[in-house]
Parts: sequence; C-alpha cells; structure tokens
Amino acid sequence: MLNSKPESESHLSIKEQARYEEIIGGSRFIATAKPLTSETELAAFLEGLRKEFHDASHNCFAWRLIMGRNQKYRYSDDKEPSGTAGQPIHKVIEGKELTNICIVVTRYFHGTKLGTGGLKRAYTHMAQEVIGKAEIEKKYPLTSLSFSVTFDFVSVAHNIITTFEAELKDSQYGDTVKFFVDVRVANWIAFKNKLIEATNGQVKFG
Repeated sequence: MLNSKPESESHLSIKEQARYEEIIGGSRFIATAKPLTSETELAAFLEGLRKEFHDASHNCFAWRLIMGRNQKYRYSDDKEPSGTAGQPIHKVIEGKELTNICIVVTRYFHGTKLGTGGLKRAYTHMAQEVIGKAEIEKKYPLTSLSFSVTFDFVSVAHNIITTFEAELKDSQYGDTVKFFVDVRVANWIAFKNKLIEATNGQVKFG
C-alpha cells in the first residue's frame, strides 16, 4: 500500500530499537520496535524476530517505509482474528506520524481469551508502550556523494561537511583526498555548489 510523499521531506522515526513486555489477561505480550531504511533491513528484522520467538502463538506486525516519493505500509494479524492486531498497531504508528519503522507484537497465549475488543486494546496498548520506550527524532532522506580535493582544501571540505550537517562515512588519502559523505537530499545541490565555489572549481565528484 502506498501514500505519496515528497522525497526530500523530513520525517519522524525512532532513534534505535526498543522493547516492552507485559502480561495481559494471562498472556505474555512482547513489543519490539525498530527503525529501518529499506525492505532488506525489514525482511531481516522480521525473520530475526520469527526465529527469536519461534514458539510464540502470534508475531503480529505493522510497518511503514519511505520508498522514493512514496510511503509504503503493511500489517499482519498472524492468525489473530482479522483486524484485531496488525491494523491497531499500524494506527498507532500512523497516529504518531512515524515512518521507517516496524513494530512487532509477539503473543504467548497462556490465559483468558480477550475477545475482539480486548485484542484490539491489547495490541494498541503494546504499540503505544514500546514507542514510549523509544526516542523519537526527526530524520531526513539522505543521498550518498563522493568527491576529491587536493590537500590545500581538506580543511575547507571538512568545514562544508560540518556546515551542511552531512555525515562523513569515509575518507581516502592518496595524491588527493577523497571524501565519502551522506548529504540530505534537499541540500545536495547547494552542498556541491558550495564545494565548487570554495575550492575555485578544484573539486572532482565521483
């Protein structure tokens, strides 16, 4: 399922993985939330939790990911009655305006049947609690960029990287210095232009 969203727009997500556990109606519920940036990471996360909780009664989930100009989302009840688990989790994510996140709520059934309403409340509650355990932060879509400058402009390059709040991933020293950075999509043209201006055109990209 897709929703349109400008690809340069900032979004809210959680900073790092969080977990919350509670006994509800005698059943053990475990909620795990994780920030994600790709479907590859998502698949690995879901597979990892299925292995971790392989003996659970249910591993219900919901996720939302930014895919270019769109937001993609999906949810699963994992054998719970339709509409009682995945959708309530997704509504919490949507209500908090979070993206690039997956929440899995694991259930070990050992107690009383909660009924449709009780299940919806339980899964909603677990999603809310695990988000409450996490730190929410504003994130920006990034694009990777590499460029080379002579040693005369190394400090200039570092200053520009800092000014634009770009993330320096790596640097390689040879006859010139090659930088590998992640820059906000909304800033990458201005970032490149600033490098060209500050080095008097003595910068090579790629």
